[in-house]
Amino acid sequence: MSQLVLNSNLIKSNSARRSNILSAIITKELREMYRDRRLVALSLFIVILSLAAILFGFTENSRLARERVAAAKADQLLWTGQGAKNPHAAAHFGQYAFKPVSPLSFIDPGVNPYVGTSVWLEAHKQNETQFRSARDKGLAGRLGGLSAAYILQTIAPLLILLVSFMSFTGERENGTLRQLLSLGVKPAELLIGKALSFNILILVLIFPLVAFSAIAIASFNNTINFSLSDQLVRLIIMALGYCLYLTGFAFLGLGFSAISKNSRAALISLLAFWLINSFLAPRLITDIARSYAPTPTALEFRSAIAQDKAKTFGHDETHPAFVLFRNEILKKYNVARIEDLPVNFRGLQLHRDDEAGYQIFDKHFSALQESFNRQDWLRTAPGFLFPILAITPFSMAFAGTDSLAQYDFTLTAEAHRRNIQNEVSDNIINFAHNDSYVSGPELWKRIASFSYRSPSIYFALDHSLEAIFMLLSWVAVTIIFALLSVRNLRPI
Repeated sequence: MSQLVLNSNLIKSNSARRSNILSAIITKELREMYRDRRLVALSLFIVILSLAAILFGFTENSRLARERVAAAKADQLLWTGQGAKNPHAAAHFGQYAFKPVSPLSFIDPGVNPYVGTSVWLEAHKQNETQFRSARDKGLAGRLGGLSAAYILQTIAPLLILLVSFMSFTGERENGTLRQLLSLGVKPAELLIGKALSFNILILVLIFPLVAFSAIAIASFNNTINFSLSDQLVRLIIMALGYCLYLTGFAFLGLGFSAISKNSRAALISLLAFWLINSFLAPRLITDIARSYAPTPTALEFRSAIAQDKAKTFGHDETHPAFVLFRNEILKKYNVARIEDLPVNFRGLQLHRDDEAGYQIFDKHFSALQESFNRQDWLRTAPGFLFPILAITPFSMAFAGTDSLAQYDFTLTAEAHRRNIQNEVSDNIINFAHNDSYVSGPELWKRIASFSYRSPSIYFALDHSLEAIFMLLSWVAVTIIFALLSVRNLRPI
């Protein structure tokens, strides 16, 4: 019994000792960071720059949201105000589907500037999104597109590396490392204490951005297309992801500082990695991904669709496929002439042509998206070594600005286009008695305007598993590297 009490007291004593050591290390590191006015100024600059980017992005998003709502209302008025005309002509007149502005795109605009904001929904054709803002921006516009995500992905890691590169080399050069080790402080305890202090710095960088972003989301007047609670949860998960991302840089800096002969060597090594991670690796891996999962040019894509469409009859009544379809319909209704059909043959023809087109569009657009998905997977795979390759898709997914979120919008828009086509074709089939048939505003009003509801956070989680795994792997790799680096730490 006395032995158990003794062991318990030793454990408590060791635990208290370790806690006191960590507390002393953290306090000392934080005090030194605070005393370094250059570090304080740089940290404030990053926070202020990020807040300015968020404010600018929020203002711009609010303007775009208002414009798209107004455009959607105007387009609906044009649709319902067509007057009496043939329903098929109305389908060719079409509607526009405007993509709602994602609330979190003020943090990470993702692919939005490059993929377009609206789709023209017309008969017999699935169009790509239009009005890509990146095409209209010159150099000044690109500089004005600085986002909080870019700052956190490139500038913030540089700050963490500048803080951590002297963690052990500086102690060695100042002679304090010998004193600490001689007092019985273990290298692992030094590592943990310094890492915790750097994580406090990371929280200081990220917390104001999260708080400011939460206020901005709550102020975003769009609860029809997006759920406020869903967006707030997305924001929290994004913040956790960026904490993991920057924590890896803290351990990387600690590891290099422990194995480097001096501070200069540690700084050069870390700056080289930062340059490769921030600028070289993304470009190189993107080129490799494109070579392994190539995508067709716009001309090749449309040509392939046109070739498949040529196999269907469309409006060509001399096409062999049309003759087969006509004979099939006559046999089905047991009549000898089209004029004897109890329904409108023209409507049936349009309906069959649309159905054939649906299969062709699904084939080509889904294949294109699969190529994009393979490229994304290949780009993310080295994320455990170059973490910007993992944080970029992670950030875009939870901001709702990645290619899969865009694809979800286009699928919803295409479903609405098909609904229009089916409605007008059914109207012609059931009510048209001659080629001069027209329908009135009651049909246009029955076809609802386009509406889109953003997918929930589970959609983002489901498509971010690889990025999350790579972020966790990045942190694990840097922790192991740092532990191995300090294992044989020597004062000289």
